[in-house]
Amino acid sequence: MARPALSAALAAVVGSLFLAGCGGGGGSSTKPAADWANGYCSAAVSWVDAFQSARAGIKSGGGPNVASAVDNAVSQVSAATNTFTIALDRLGQPDTPDGSTSQATAKQLGNVVQGHVARASAATQTNNEQVTDAQRAAVVKTQATESIAAVSDATAQLAKDDQALGAAMKASSDCAKLNAELAKEKG
Repeated sequence: MARPALSAALAAVVGSLFLAGCGGGGGSSTKPAADWANGYCSAAVSWVDAFQSARAGIKSGGGPNVASAVDNAVSQVSAATNTFTIALDRLGQPDTPDGSTSQATAKQLGNVVQGHVARASAATQTNNEQVTDAQRAAVVKTQATESIAAVSDATAQLAKDDQALGAAMKASSDCAKLNAELAKEKG
């Protein structure tokens, strides 16, 4: 009879350990929609600002310093992109009915922007002597344009796919600033 009692006790311990691991802390945390919207848009605005600053550095570094200016700009945007993707990861999930979709959209955006920056970085660091500075600059420009488009598209997608988050984004001054910056980039 000791064996069934031991099995029942073991099952209770295993069951309590399993339940302790479910639903509490650890995994993805949720944030109120307004906090999530502000965090997302603030991080995106910082990234766009760094992008614009890097682009201004390229424009002012003309002439024989173009290659160096492009390298510096890519380094600056790369650092800002790392900060941006970390911020996106730390956002967790908005506390909305479609929060998991929004979280996935933000994480996907981080991956896409990282990919564009990696391609721009590779273009500036290539040892291929047949790749001209003009070709490097063209790759960087293309990747930059696609990165901005990805942020714009993801921002619109977040508001569309998650109505509660969309309402919070509409009420956010950080999101209004982001939308204004993205509109300038398109125009």
